[in-house]
Amino acid sequence: MIVIIGAISAAGYPNFLNWSKDRKVRKANDQVAGLITRLNTQTQRGIYPFTQILITPTPQNNSILIKAKGKNKSSINTLLNAGNNLTCDTDDANFWDETLSTFTLGDIFAHIQNESAVCFSKNADDYMTTDDITDNANNPLQTDEGANIVNYIIFCSTNNDCDITPKIPAYMVVWSRFGNVSKFKYNAENEWIRQ
Repeated sequence: MIVIIGAISAAGYPNFLNWSKDRKVRKANDQVAGLITRLNTQTQRGIYPFTQILITPTPQNNSILIKAKGKNKSSINTLLNAGNNLTCDTDDANFWDETLSTFTLGDIFAHIQNESAVCFSKNADDYMTTDDITDNANNPLQTDEGANIVNYIIFCSTNNDCDITPKIPAYMVVWSRFGNVSKFKYNAENEWIRQ
């Protein structure tokens, strides 16, 4: 009896590991997609007319730090009246008025290797990206209709081959400059399938 239970356990363990990895990567993708939606809602309502999602991969810790920040209308007016422009600033700790959300995605990797950001503005007038997210334009995904997708982040369970043709499990969040979000899963047929 013990031998049978051991054999069943040994056969089921790899399936459990694959399921667990898939679940973790999907959850990370869902968290970032949800954050983009919530942030864009606040932006369009004018609560924070300019917002940022800062993504800081830390491969040595197998994690990704996600921070959402906001700039209020008064602060934006002061900046513009002084002759300055809005930027998707990732360096100046005083540029943003408030940190709206912070969380860490553990045991997750992304196709971006460097700290990168995406900034949303009311009516998308000042939409911006930085660093590796901006570099997506050099490696766009193509839709069936031939349109290029450049606003995306791919999440994987391994740092190896985490790119537009990743090892599975892999998930991707895609957004427009207006904050419309779509989620995709990479399947065994090497296709990105909308969830």
